Amino acid sequence: MPAVYPLSVKSWTPKVDQVDTIWAAHVNDMQNELGAIEKTVGTNPHVWGGWWPSGNTSWPPKTGTMTVKTVAPISNFGAPKTYASVADRLKAMQQQQTWLTLMTALLAGQSGQKPAPPPAAVIRAPGIKVPTGEGSWTAMKWGAADYDPNKMYHGGASIYPTQTGFWDVTVNIWADSTTRRPNDLHFFHVRLMRGNDEVAGQDSMVETQTWIRHRINMAWQGRWNAGVPMQVQVSQHGAVDNTVDANCSISLSFVRST
Repeated sequence: MPAVYPLSVKSWTPKVDQVDTIWAAHVNDMQNELGAIEKTVGTNPHVWGGWWPSGNTSWPPKTGTMTVKTVAPISNFGAPKTYASVADRLKAMQQQQTWLTLMTALLAGQSGQKPAPPPAAVIRAPGIKVPTGEGSWTAMKWGAADYDPNKMYHGGASIYPTQTGFWDVTVNIWADSTTRRPNDLHFFHVRLMRGNDEVAGQDSMVETQTWIRHRINMAWQGRWNAGVPMQVQVSQHGAVDNTVDANCSISLSFVRST
């Protein structure tokens, strides 16, 4: 009779010595069932032959993109391994499956990579000469970036945001005249330009013949679209042409997208 395993389990009738006759069919049935079991279980069922993904499989993750400190039950991932028994191999598989299930739940909603910090920059204008003429604006020329991982500074007078949203901008200006005169550097003006729009401004005025250095701190918070240039422009009234030195630093921080 053909084997019933693995579709079902064979039922056997116990034999009694000196009562039952053992026929060849009895032995053949046992042989058939044993052969079916061996064929289903296969050879060396206690041995793990090893496996490693290939082709387009995105494993293992790149170094630094994932940190899982919990030690997996099977530490030699992909390496061949011989178990003492099929039971031991199945136990290891169940342990690994449980560990993976728990780890997947733990990592759900968490990124394997740290989120990129929001765009920010600190950029300096080392110094320019400001000609006289109230209302005659001169743009600061940026010369160095103390911190600019998102490449917002490209040289020249303009700074460009890399992301549209709500920004926080702080400007610090120092201005002084290299030549002391009776009416030297009476007024100094600063304005922040977002594209063609003046979004912030600040003035500094000192009494004549005091020759105090002008220092202006200006802050602005508002929406700034990616690709729109921003400039810091200055003008002065009172000092002789080409005697006023001005330098500037600007700090830019992305707050939120909406």
